[in-house]
Amino acid sequence: MTPHDTMTALKFRGPWDMALTEVPRLHATGPDDVVVDIAYTGICGTDLGVVSGSYPVAVPGVTLGHESTGIVAETGPEVTSVTVGDRVVINPTPYCGVCRMCRTNRINHCEGKHGTESGISYDGTYAHRYRTTSGFLRRVPDHIPLRAAALTEPLSCVVSGVRKLTPPSLSAHTVVFGAGPLGLLYAWALTLKGLSPVVVENAPARLAFATKVLPASIPAFASLDEARRSHFGDPAAPLDVVVDTTSGLLESLYEELAPGGTFLSIGLKSRAVSLDAMHLADRSLSVIGSIDSLHGSFDEAFHLVTSGRIPVERLVSHVVPIADYEEAFALLGCDIPGRTLTGAGTESCKVLIASGAEPAGEER
Repeated sequence: MTPHDTMTALKFRGPWDMALTEVPRLHATGPDDVVVDIAYTGICGTDLGVVSGSYPVAVPGVTLGHESTGIVAETGPEVTSVTVGDRVVINPTPYCGVCRMCRTNRINHCEGKHGTESGISYDGTYAHRYRTTSGFLRRVPDHIPLRAAALTEPLSCVVSGVRKLTPPSLSAHTVVFGAGPLGLLYAWALTLKGLSPVVVENAPARLAFATKVLPASIPAFASLDEARRSHFGDPAAPLDVVVDTTSGLLESLYEELAPGGTFLSIGLKSRAVSLDAMHLADRSLSVIGSIDSLHGSFDEAFHLVTSGRIPVERLVSHVVPIADYEEAFALLGCDIPGRTLTGAGTESCKVLIASGAEPAGEER
């Protein structure tokens, strides 16, 4: 094959085993196919779990990556919604629309999901090109950088979670644990729901970054104790709404939920917990999980990005070429050569991998 017949893709071969690989260049083969030259892909916490082996869901041999934007390179003959040269954001979670889960607005649990999920069971976007169908693309307005639009998918996951929250009051004590991309996006989105959240992050570098990108109305603290004293004015302030992005706090904070309180868990680390069922009912508590996009959440997130209501580009801390993917993962505490996963030691948040199709004017 000539260089024009191949492209580069970052392949997952097993835990801690990644490789940039030359693969056949993708083309539109079906009538509704769209091939996108990838510009940017965000590194997701899911990717960190897949690479480290702590979230063993990806199919060996798959191309990772799913939070992406790019430029339309080819279209099938029946595609009318986008044309070659359009700047687009990709919805990476196709769904059939006809199974029971889809028909009851639970598209993130589509019964035909296996084999279609980008970066997990279907070749994703840490590559020069990606192939999808026209219904899973949205044209990005000219005034929105593709770097910003790449955060549409993680924001869509946040919209799904926020929809599930029914706080007892707009004055509810609301705490987001973790100042990674999802934690900061939750903080912004909760303000649109009328709440006044605080962020708790015990990693100094992450905390420092958060204080620079959150609005003044959302304070960030190194501990819950500090948040209680400094923000709520009560060292024993009960918790009305908790968003846990770490997966590790349900058991320790369960007893501290106020009557009618809600605990939302969105982390993907395996933790067994023990809860008192009588306590759950007697105090009218809610324990909720959330993952991926639900019906309409991707378009809602896209509106929040393109309207500027959530300034997502603030969260982009680094842009790294795909050839330097190990450096990109290391910024988030994932040392691939050393086979270790630790907390981020730098002021990082959303790290984007650049595949090369960036438009003129979008400097890294």
